[in-house]
Parts: sequence; C-alpha cells; structure tokens
Amino acid sequence: MSRLLKLSLVLVVFLIGLAFHLRNDQFVNFNYYLGSFDLPFSFFMVLALALGAVLGVLACMPLVLTLKRENMKLSKQASLAAREINNLRVIPVKDSH
Repeated sequence: MSRLLKLSLVLVVFLIGLAFHLRNDQFVNFNYYLGSFDLPFSFFMVLALALGAVLGVLACMPLVLTLKRENMKLSKQASLAAREINNLRVIPVKDSH
C-alpha cells in the first residue's frame, strides 16, 4: 500500500513539474565568465529547488549524525543494563538466617 502511495506521490509531483514547465517555457540567458547559453526558465527553477534541498540536507547533517551517535551510545547502555539485570535474576538469593 505504501509503495502505491509513494508511486502516486512521485507521479503527482512529476505532473505538476511538467505543467510548470509547459506554462513557463521562456528561455533565460545564463551568463558566466567563459560564455553564455540559453536555457528554459523552468530548468533554472528546478536547479534552484534541487540546490536548496541539497543545502538543507547538508545543514541538517551534523545534527543527524550527533543524534545517531547519541542513540547508539544509549542503545549500548540499555543493552548493558538489560544483561546486568538478567545476570542478577540468575544469581540465587542467599538468606542470612
């Protein structure tokens, strides 16, 4: 079910992008140091969107890595505590009477 939902979402995004391209088919002159060339306006919009997405992922990466490291540390502590509890349950209780 989720695979069908993902496929539908990708199809909808593709169709919206296609509609955007068809409505904005004007060419824009791109000048750079070595020359210039003309590309459709929609290409520059997609390029800006992709660049923003990549920069957003890169900006979040340190936080994600820190949280993953902390999660691994806490997971190790939890497994150590669980093993210690299991070991304590196995040891028979000695009565001092």
